[in-house]
Amino acid sequence: MKKLLRPRDILLLGLTNALDAFEELKDPLHLVSKSYDQMYGWVPDQYKKHHFNHLVWRSLRAGYIEKIEKDGEIYIRITSSGAKMIQRDFPLLSLQNKTWDHKWRIVMFDIAEIQKKKRDYLREKLKELGFGMLQESVFITPHDILRDFLEYAESIGLRDSVDILEASYILGEKKQLANRVWRLEDLSKKYLEIIQEIEELLEAAKVKNSHLIIISGRTKQLNNKVREIKERYAKILLSDPFLPKELLPKNYSRDQAGRLINKYLRNLNEEKIKTIHRANYCNKV
Repeated sequence: MKKLLRPRDILLLGLTNALDAFEELKDPLHLVSKSYDQMYGWVPDQYKKHHFNHLVWRSLRAGYIEKIEKDGEIYIRITSSGAKMIQRDFPLLSLQNKTWDHKWRIVMFDIAEIQKKKRDYLREKLKELGFGMLQESVFITPHDILRDFLEYAESIGLRDSVDILEASYILGEKKQLANRVWRLEDLSKKYLEIIQEIEELLEAAKVKNSHLIIISGRTKQLNNKVREIKERYAKILLSDPFLPKELLPKNYSRDQAGRLINKYLRNLNEEKIKTIHRANYCNKV
């Protein structure tokens, strides 16, 4: 599911609780308090705050989010239009932890060179939907997601150039096949790098009630590192095909990385760091 992660995506994904790395509150109404301050801590560092303010304003105007009042405070929450956009742009997120029916979906196509651009679009769509390339013009997936693909093939005029198969058995060991097609060991190594960076971060700070607390004066450096880790974790997560557990390597590191993100980094943003830093400084004085 390789896709460029835009600040708008981070905003909406956070409000749908789709990415634990970007949650601020676990709330059944998907509320985020003081959105400008809280959500800004999750946006890539190079994305200036006034740009983010415009992003929130544009999302409100487009109807992707809405403002509500609760207990005298202003909150934002995602609308049905925003949720549909996330489901459309990141369809695999809705397939997490679903039971596998042990069927494989196979897409084959033979498209002339004169339609090379459309053929490339088709391949990109297959990758976006989590298909893995078995051969140059043969893609497979364990997910029941053919309808989305066929709608896209129809929309670009290639439906008649595509053949679809559904199989209950593919020759060979299924975990080895999945690892080869989706390069799961490489993906697991990227999650391990996130885990190692979090562990290094914990060594540079002390932990109280599962929250990082600065013990040195490196406020900005710590905040930037936390933001960088969250951003890279999200990009890795959104490149994950979310295969059924039956197909994953034994020590696949995604869940461990997610648990560490949730436990230590989820609620840390710049304002909290500054508040903690000031409190520690005053105590020392």
